[in-house]
Amino acid sequence: MISEFRRMKYLYLFHAFFDTNSSGTIDKGDFEVAIKNIAKLRGWKPDDDKYKETEKALMNIWDSLEKTADANKDGQISIEEWFAMWEEFAKNPSEPFEWQTLYCKFIFDLEDAGSDGIIDSEEFSTVHECFGLLKEDSEAAFAFMTRGKKSITWEEFQDLWKQYFVSESPMDPGNFIFGSATY
Repeated sequence: MISEFRRMKYLYLFHAFFDTNSSGTIDKGDFEVAIKNIAKLRGWKPDDDKYKETEKALMNIWDSLEKTADANKDGQISIEEWFAMWEEFAKNPSEPFEWQTLYCKFIFDLEDAGSDGIIDSEEFSTVHECFGLLKEDSEAAFAFMTRGKKSITWEEFQDLWKQYFVSESPMDPGNFIFGSATY
């Protein structure tokens, strides 16, 4: 059984990062909206290689997420199905779902705008703004998450990512990886 704290984090993730069209479910259309928002953020056109890479990556994540969570196979993931998936994850949190691993790498690469293998506060907050978060909140989250360091590496990001999904303590730095800790 997942704790109320983790339920609140998963609900935040559902609404802030996945249900991008605010329909109350997650479906392929949400990923299409995310692609357009990310392309707009980066200034990519549909025929740009980066646009195509982003589209392919997000559609792969959607396919994996759909296989994992869409229990009734209706092409949508309800909040109930979302929580059922996390209940399953709670049984063995050392084994993330495939979509989690794909999404982790995608988000790191997206935030690493300079492609230098590290993310700084500006890169972090810029991406979170395209998901509707306030820049100031994301900058504060980054400072807390990194404990004041100027940047984080891929290895550090992976550890923080894992911590987000399993942490029971609101003060753990991984809880800030999605730009806010208001659960």
